[in-house]
Amino acid sequence: MPAVDAPVVARALYDSLVQTLRANGAENQLDEVIGAFVELVRGSGPREAVVTSAVALSQEQQNTILQQLRGKHGVALDVTFEVDPNILGGLVVQVGDQVLDDSVRSRLVAIQQRMLVS
Repeated sequence: MPAVDAPVVARALYDSLVQTLRANGAENQLDEVIGAFVELVRGSGPREAVVTSAVALSQEQQNTILQQLRGKHGVALDVTFEVDPNILGGLVVQVGDQVLDDSVRSRLVAIQQRMLVS
């Protein structure tokens, strides 16, 4: 399958949308229709994710994480990368209201709690 020129396709879709709205006497509803289209593309899943690491991630690492998260939650997922040295290592990934804490700090806290119970 040949690659498409995204800006050219986007322009063709936009022109077609404007033409359709004009034909139906609804050109003043362009913003509303575009908003509805964006909602349709995003779907009902989470829209934002935050990935926290102890050190700055390389562009390659960020791209891998982006690909994995967007593959699971949709291409419209907005991913932010943050650095928090307090987590010591690993990652904390929050997507919507779900949190995956695979940080060294959380593992150490879990070990400490198990030792206190023993």
